[in-house]
Amino acid sequence: MKSKLILFFPLLALMLLLASCGKEYSTEYGKLTTGTNSGTAVYTYVGAPNCIGANIKGTFSANAVTTIGNAVTLQVNVSTPGTFVISTATINGITFKGSGTFSMSGIQNLNLMATGTPLVAGTFSYISGATGCVFDVVVLSGTAGSTSVFTFPDAPGSCSNFTVAGTYQAGVVLTSANLINGVQVNVSKTGTWFLSTLPNNGITFSGSGTFNTTGLQTISLMGSGTPITSGPFNYSPGNNGCSFTVAVVPATPLPTDFVKCKIDGVSTIFGNDAYFMEASTPAQPPVPATNSIDIVAGISATSGETIELSITKTSSIISGDVFDANGLTKGKVYSVAYTNDALMTWSAVTGISFTPFTITITSKTASRIQGTFSGTLSDTGMAGGTTKIITEGSFSLPVH
Repeated sequence: MKSKLILFFPLLALMLLLASCGKEYSTEYGKLTTGTNSGTAVYTYVGAPNCIGANIKGTFSANAVTTIGNAVTLQVNVSTPGTFVISTATINGITFKGSGTFSMSGIQNLNLMATGTPLVAGTFSYISGATGCVFDVVVLSGTAGSTSVFTFPDAPGSCSNFTVAGTYQAGVVLTSANLINGVQVNVSKTGTWFLSTLPNNGITFSGSGTFNTTGLQTISLMGSGTPITSGPFNYSPGNNGCSFTVAVVPATPLPTDFVKCKIDGVSTIFGNDAYFMEASTPAQPPVPATNSIDIVAGISATSGETIELSITKTSSIISGDVFDANGLTKGKVYSVAYTNDALMTWSAVTGISFTPFTITITSKTASRIQGTFSGTLSDTGMAGGTTKIITEGSFSLPVH
């Protein structure tokens, strides 16, 4: 990996200039009607102000009452587990609501069920709660198909004849290949269907579709989320479904020297050519003397995917230092850059409110540094760009 040492004096000068300008960035989403939220859990929406990966389930048609098959699944990053109650505003006759308990931290799925009857056809935007993200729902003209009626012949016991597809590993986000196939249902009335398990060990299984005939049929459920730990875990779709077990294998051991994080929920380990460099810059009035650390790491010797975290301070950088969005007034600034294998870069710098970031030094010696980080990156480095959400970041690196 080709390393790049950031020039800290120009960076600090730029930060001071940004601070003096005092320019604020905002979005236009405040014009939309917000909903409500309450509860003890603390969480943010992945990709806010837009709901990245929002999964709209079921068909919405004008003048057709919504059913249990009409819902939306969103992703949230939970920092403090606890209860939640979320509701959108009622728009075009429809409201999305959900409640429950987040029992663990990290990125999880959030299901909001639709209630009401769409008034007219069109595309309508909803905000999940008072501080949520925005998702769009397309309402068709005409009437919707009715909701099916079915039972699980194996309930309340174990599902028979089901198969588990895909690999399940602790710390690795699930993909469309993670499926539970062959779950049997006995359909007594044709129509649409939607099923979801409760979250367990950080993952959920859900599915939707239409039954066109009655009788014994099989369905598939797709997994989503990121397994937290290894072991066997049980799941049951719906309120009266049969149960199935999924075995999660242990996480891949970390290298001795690493930078790791989740990028838009995907666990990523940078363990190649990983190190930190420390430098000092003499005072050049009006800019004071600075001390800086540059952290660099790559995915592999053959990949262009890299991450860099650079911090600068007007005094010595020590254990316990926190570099965050308010760092300009404390003489602390950061610069973060993530480059994917296609050499596209997302970045963040202190002073840009659109890309808040936090880097914490938990331990620092002359030969090694450790810490944590999280925040938002933009492909423009400014407001309005495409973002990458960085969570659960940590590093442990030797000096170069």
